[in-house]
Amino acid sequence: MFSLFKDRNFSIFWFGEMVSVIGDHISMLAFPWLVLQMTGSATLTGLVFAVQGVPRAFLMLAGGVMVDRTSPKAVMVASNGLRMLLVMSLAYMISQDNVSIVTVFVMAFAFGVADAFFYPASTSILPSLVTTDKLQAGNAIVQTTLHLGMTVGPMIAGLIIAGEINGISQSGEGNNSALVSYEKDREGLARAFFVDGLTFALSLVSLLFVKVQPLNTDTDKANPQSLWTEAKEAIAWVWSVPAVRMGFVGMAVIHFFFMPMIYVGLPVLANQRFSEGAYVYGLEMAAYGGGAFIGAALGGWLAGPKDKNIIPMIFAVNIFSGSTLALVIFYEPYWWAMLLFFLAGLADNYFWVHFATWLQKKTPSSLLGRVMSLLMFMSLGLVPIADAVLGFAIDWNLHITMVGCSLILMIVSLFIALHPSSRKLESATVTN
Repeated sequence: MFSLFKDRNFSIFWFGEMVSVIGDHISMLAFPWLVLQMTGSATLTGLVFAVQGVPRAFLMLAGGVMVDRTSPKAVMVASNGLRMLLVMSLAYMISQDNVSIVTVFVMAFAFGVADAFFYPASTSILPSLVTTDKLQAGNAIVQTTLHLGMTVGPMIAGLIIAGEINGISQSGEGNNSALVSYEKDREGLARAFFVDGLTFALSLVSLLFVKVQPLNTDTDKANPQSLWTEAKEAIAWVWSVPAVRMGFVGMAVIHFFFMPMIYVGLPVLANQRFSEGAYVYGLEMAAYGGGAFIGAALGGWLAGPKDKNIIPMIFAVNIFSGSTLALVIFYEPYWWAMLLFFLAGLADNYFWVHFATWLQKKTPSSLLGRVMSLLMFMSLGLVPIADAVLGFAIDWNLHITMVGCSLILMIVSLFIALHPSSRKLESATVTN
């Protein structure tokens, strides 16, 4: 697997992505914490995520079309430039105590626009960097990089925001006042977003030195079709392959009920239970990242399941992952949550490496950007609605909401794991 690092081109790409991923996970902790500390409201935290997710959802397929028309590299460079400017601006405004919740909403919307183009590009670039026989190793390295960043980033963010950690203690009911302690964390939040901006800058510069191979040399780019027509080609292909269809639908359900609990529910839970809530939340996210790092590495070294078993096994594993939301409610110590998320991360990402490799190989090269954008849409497109709906539910009753989402995830995952269509790999139609 690590022989890929002998390729200077791949190594430059990896360095830029590693730095960027660490920065991403700094802001992924800092952003919800900013909103929570400014407003004390899980509902507003969910709504801000929704504002970010709406343009991302509506423009995701357009982003995939743009990737197929140009190149993943060009789209990633432009997106990183925009995100760098946004993060640096937000850091400056926080440092000057000149940021309002309206400003945060505007920033969230702009981030959503940039993300809509970055996500399909970042998931499509690997086949233009490595040969087909090295895709599994490349995906494993990308996933280990992602989850090493998920491990390191939240811990760094927790330390940056808190400034120093004097210990972790149960806070009891008195910790509700911490929801309005924005001033205590303001300087730390400014530092966190500034560091994130530096990572975007480094990633952008490194991408300028990466060379990519064109994948769609047979595509007539002189007479492109409309965006919707080109997007429909990818939708038709995904829907025609039963196993792919079941996987994409399942991903939509998982992200609808799981992601808002991770990025809205868990911070609220940590803030209620612990005096150093940001640090505890960072540890929980880091535990998942550590397990995911190991799982992705194993995915690169070990042979995966047969193609027909990939979707059933992914969702069999997700039965356990879904259960973690309820298990952290019933038992409070933070080490318990860390253990559960570590195991879930390990299993989830071992199979994700093989799923991504299988999908990249199976997808026609002329559709790769659009199919990956559709996967991102199914994974993230419904999250804005979920953030808004489940944000209200979290404000109503956090414990019941997390347990209910856990049950839904377990039932849906079991259904897909056992459904015969999850093993059907042949397309019902012919793709040109």
